[in-house]
Amino acid sequence: MTKAFLVITGVREDGYRERLGARIADGEDELFWSGLFEELKERGLSGVKLIVSDGHKGIQKAIVASFLGASWQISLTNVSESFDKVETCVMFTSCELY
Repeated sequence: MTKAFLVITGVREDGYRERLGARIADGEDELFWSGLFEELKERGLSGVKLIVSDGHKGIQKAIVASFLGASWQISLTNVSESFDKVETCVMFTSCELY
């Protein structure tokens, strides 16, 4: 069975990067991402302006539902043919987690 290892990294206004979380998942559907985003918001995540990730439709749908007004962009790493798809990174630009 294939599993996904997902790493969530936040970038603050001052440019400092924080590891917000990591998960091993069976898939990357909208339900999974919505639950993960809800958990991060419960921990204090706010001010999300941009999310950079791979092109999975599940994460794109969850972003629209979870972060009103946030933009999504595909990671340039993910369009490279040399990318090893073991890790999916999500970057939250301009966020705060308390």
